Formats: sequence, C-alpha cells, structure tokens
Amino acid sequence: MLTLAGDHLKNQKNKNMAANIDHGVILGALGSVHTDGPATPAPVVPPTGMVIVAIQFISKSTPSQLVAENPDKFCNTAHAANSLSAGSETVDEGSGGIAISNCEFPAGITIYGRWTSATFAADSTGGVICYFGY
Repeated sequence: MLTLAGDHLKNQKNKNMAANIDHGVILGALGSVHTDGPATPAPVVPPTGMVIVAIQFISKSTPSQLVAENPDKFCNTAHAANSLSAGSETVDEGSGGIAISNCEFPAGITIYGRWTSATFAADSTGGVICYFGY
C-alpha cells in the first residue's frame, strides 16, 4: 500500500509540474498559423492579448524578424537576449546570448519563446507553423 501511495504522489507531482509550465493548455489549443513567407512576407501577428509561444519549422527557414515580448529575456533579431557579462547575471537575465542574425533553422526543429510578431523568408516548400498562447 505504501508503494501505491508513493506512486499516486509522484503522478500528482508530475501533473502539477505540467500545469505550472503550460497552464494546463495543450500546445496548439489556443490557435496557430501556417505561413510559407510569400514573396512579399508579412509578419505573423498573434490575436490580441496573445503571443507566439512556439515556432515549428516544416522546412529550413531563416526568420528575418522575431520581435520578443521581452527582448532581454527571449531570443530575437533586434537585441541580444540574456547578454549580460559573465558574473553579472540577475534573476531576470543571464549571460552569453547574442541576437539572431541570418540564422537558418533546420526542418523539424521547434523553438520556444514569447514573440509579438515573426517574419520569415520566402519558402514555398513547407514554411513554418506558429503556435499562440498567453
């Protein structure tokens, strides 16, 4: 019986941990958009009050613009996130980061963050899927 109680507590802990990370929402449940970056690319912008929380690359692609909700915290194309000097880290920002510049992401990879908009180079072979969240 002690083992069963231990298993129950372990399962409960795992459920609580998942709820803290994703607020109990399955990726994609709040909406998504597919784009292949047409010849004149327009930015992907999430619904009002939401952000892009994940970008799945269907084919290799280079983001021409990733605008982070907090550019000091999330990787982006305008600013080097988490770029403090070694030994100067704070509870809000780390060190070692550089801005994304001409970075080609391979097909099949998914990146996570909090972006208010994203623009991608033209790619008619697959494009990307952007997932929305709060």
